[in-house]
Amino acid sequence: MKKILLTSAAIFSFLIATENQAFASCDGPYLAVRGGVANHTLGDKDENVATDKKLDIDDNSLMISGALGYRYKYFRIEGEYVWRKDSEDKKTTYAKIPVVGGYKANTRTAEFSSKSYMANIYWDLSPYTMFTPYVSAGLGITSLEYTFKMNDSNGTHVKYEEDNFTWSVGGGLSAQVTSRFNIDLGYRYYDMGELESGEVHNHEVYGGLRYTF
Repeated sequence: MKKILLTSAAIFSFLIATENQAFASCDGPYLAVRGGVANHTLGDKDENVATDKKLDIDDNSLMISGALGYRYKYFRIEGEYVWRKDSEDKKTTYAKIPVVGGYKANTRTAEFSSKSYMANIYWDLSPYTMFTPYVSAGLGITSLEYTFKMNDSNGTHVKYEEDNFTWSVGGGLSAQVTSRFNIDLGYRYYDMGELESGEVHNHEVYGGLRYTF
């Protein structure tokens, strides 16, 4: 009986050691890619960006990012570059031409772009499990650009560019496929500072792949 107990204890100790090694393999440097949908807001209905003829840039746009980071137990830190597809809006109005008669088409076009360089930290609430909820926060810089054009007699064309301090918060769920490979689903909110007279915010929903070396 004593021999059986000792053998069982040895096997149990071996399994625990093996499990700990498997868990440890989750820690270390990692590479992550993410893709999803970004939705910007520029000020509110009563604020203007660029001119009082501002168009709404609030369509969903593609977001793709790449990150290099390091994971240790409950925490991950990383540097990330976030690219977002330009958002556009166009409106055409028709003005009656005096004397001559008929109508003239006036087209207003606006284009907005943002690209972010972020330093992020993640807190995995239950690391080394199959499903891990997490929260995130980030600090960085966002390059903003807003262009407004109008085909009027003055050839109106204004352009604003800013590199603004940016912060973000978010959360999500990570699913462990293997000890080194994870799938992430998450949400992030960004405050991108001001562009001309309007505040720029962004909401992102994303999916990602993460591999620990």
